[in-house]
This record gives sequence, structure tokens and C-alpha cells, in this order.
Amino acid sequence: MQQLIKVFFSPMVFALGFLWPLSTQLVLETGLVANGWAWVVGVLVVLPFALMAQIRGSWIWIK
Repeated sequence: MQQLIKVFFSPMVFALGFLWPLSTQLVLETGLVANGWAWVVGVLVVLPFALMAQIRGSWIWIK
């Protein structure tokens, strides 16, 4: 059960489950790219931050 909670609250799950759709919606609302490419742009924005947070174990820059 503890492992399951760690997985659900990991930075990668948060980024892919919340930040990726959020950034995609922001790209769509601003009209920066066409509809089909918004998901790609969203993941290209979110994935580097998610990987850094996963490796560091924290979203906070100062550790």
C-alpha cells in the first residue's frame, strides 16, 4: 500500500496527469499551435521538469 501511494504522488505521475493536460490546454487557448500538435508541445514543456523532479525527488529548486 505504501508503494502504491508513493507511485500516485510521484513527480512523474503529477506531471503527466495534471501538468501535461494543463499545459496543453494553455497552448490551445493561446492559439500558439494547431490542435493536433498541442499535446506534443505540452509534453515537450512538461517532461524535462518532470524528469528533473523525479531525479531530485522534489519540485523545489533549492534543496
